[in-house]
Amino acid sequence: MNLKKVLHVAIADDHPIVLGALRGELARLPEIRIDLEVENGEALINALKRSPCEIVITDFAMPADDSDESDGFALVKRLKTEHPSTKVIVYTAMNNGAVIRRLYRMGVFAVINKREKTDELINACLATQSSKQLYFPVSLRGELEMSWAQGEGFGLVRELTQSELEVVRLFVEGQSLGEICVRLSRTPSTISTHKNNAMRKLGLSTDAELIKYAYSTGMIN
Repeated sequence: MNLKKVLHVAIADDHPIVLGALRGELARLPEIRIDLEVENGEALINALKRSPCEIVITDFAMPADDSDESDGFALVKRLKTEHPSTKVIVYTAMNNGAVIRRLYRMGVFAVINKREKTDELINACLATQSSKQLYFPVSLRGELEMSWAQGEGFGLVRELTQSELEVVRLFVEGQSLGEICVRLSRTPSTISTHKNNAMRKLGLSTDAELIKYAYSTGMIN
């Protein structure tokens, strides 16, 4: 008798309603067993130490405290470092192209938008059983596959660096440049340079334009 492998899954989201919806959808599948449910990045890291999972489905940013695990990039980096064999699926309302491409370059298996049908998330989970190194959602497949096939590795000239993205997100969230310096342990000149470089790459000239861009593209949920 050929039994399907059961996939052990951890889900993380700071909205209990989203957690409940994910549990309800995924629990219907005999191939999936939800072992962990947490509401922030720090709890996810700690829970995986006790109970490793083959798949992690996590929101991009889950504000909880001042820990690094409240930042999406820092959380993904730690997950890939401490659990390299775990497939990470980022499930988020964020739709910024630069952020999405960077997440794939960091090694996530898939980035699924919360506006997609739940079937897309399920397909991504099931695809982890194949030999695929990553999974593109249908809505982005053409664009992302073309870049990947051309060997660009999503390294577009206008793409923001991780440091630039971090500075922009913190600035748009309302932190002053001085507060960002403390948060990221960087000098004022470095933070200012990152912000100015980001605005230049995005073709923006004022702080108001930067804030509008961040919200309109989903960089800030």
